[in-house]
Amino acid sequence: MRVAIIGQGYVGVTGAVALARQGHQVTGIEREPARLAALEAGRTPVSEPGLQDELSLARETGRLSFSSDLAHSHLRQPYDVVLITVGTPPGETGAADLSQVTSALAEVAALLPPPAVVLKSTVPPGSSARLLQAHPQLRDRYAYNPEFLNQGSALDDWTAPARTVVGLWSRDPLPVLHELYGALTCPWVVTTPDTAEMIKYASNTFLAMKISFANECARLCAAPDLDIDKVMQGVGLDPRIGHAFLQPGLGFGDSCLPKDTAALAHWAAGRGVDTPLLDATIAVNRAQPGLVRDVLREELGEQLAGCAIAVLGVRYEPWSDDLRAAPSRVLIPRLVAEAGAVRVWDPAVGAEQMRQLFPGARPCTDLKSAVQGARAAVVLTEWPETIEADWSLLAAGMAPPAVVVDGKNCLLPERLAGLPLTYRGIGNRLPDRVGAPAGAPRPAPSA
Repeated sequence: MRVAIIGQGYVGVTGAVALARQGHQVTGIEREPARLAALEAGRTPVSEPGLQDELSLARETGRLSFSSDLAHSHLRQPYDVVLITVGTPPGETGAADLSQVTSALAEVAALLPPPAVVLKSTVPPGSSARLLQAHPQLRDRYAYNPEFLNQGSALDDWTAPARTVVGLWSRDPLPVLHELYGALTCPWVVTTPDTAEMIKYASNTFLAMKISFANECARLCAAPDLDIDKVMQGVGLDPRIGHAFLQPGLGFGDSCLPKDTAALAHWAAGRGVDTPLLDATIAVNRAQPGLVRDVLREELGEQLAGCAIAVLGVRYEPWSDDLRAAPSRVLIPRLVAEAGAVRVWDPAVGAEQMRQLFPGARPCTDLKSAVQGARAAVVLTEWPETIEADWSLLAAGMAPPAVVVDGKNCLLPERLAGLPLTYRGIGNRLPDRVGAPAGAPRPAPSA
């Protein structure tokens, strides 16, 4: 099939590479000049494991190309189907901004002969019906088909999804989608566009709720005799619940969950529907970064002014370069304002970008220099360099009281046991204070 994908962000470029790998002839449509230039040079504009190699291979086969002009490329050889994967960023009120979707649909509506059109961007329930009022000729060729990609496994999630959700007014596009995606063995949920849109929001909101629930449990497990790791292990072993998204930390900060929970809350409020569970999920998440500052005040004293603090990692996840909602964006400015002497290190973020993101913080080129002389180190990203570091050397170079705040609960207790430092995780992770001899008193409540 000849396929065009409008928007070459995280979802679009992943889809372009995956569909080209399946054997389709794919053109990625991208308007942003710098992003298009990178793609035409064979460089992926987003960070995702395996994506660069697969993009290079797809380019070599000749099945993947990029353009800024949908109409012109369609005129040369018409597309069978056009996918729309543009962004729907949150506005000031949390409402999803659908301007990019509106523009993309107008472009597709002008194409002759008309292709099938598949919207994959996340939009509030009822959006497809409203958007297509301006293009009624698209209704019988239109499908709302949301993506369910996880950062770190996006290519696998595209080619082997847990389910495929399709919202239609006419069943005419179904054969096109079956040919597009090949022999998928997952269940297909075929419904109306409104319902498909709600499935996407409900799915992401539930995942966000699991994360906030795990963080609420971590607060409840601050008592000395409660072990948050064992609690979440025991809860997750229930097949009705599962372990996914039950890791306590500083909240959800990826590219989807913050904006989708905000958009759904705004959508519900506009209809006069109370959503106490959703509101609580958002409130718990919003409060999580503040726990780090509370722990630092407790360990270093109420006044942090002049205290050297090292922040290890600013990404939400090692495999995602989307920093828009990362907890670091909230926490580091607060620490700079209160402590002043803040160093930041992240192996995937350059010094100039770090200065732009966090004015007043000092970028460090390596983990050791960030920690050297610091009174506290705050782990915000589960980088292997941090987890596998020689913490005996790092602790020896820190200034007393050598506090390590593990915002991702990712450090391994056996690597820290017996060291001259004070470990604080999210929840009471360890039965004994790290660094204390066996039989020593149990720790005070953690974050």
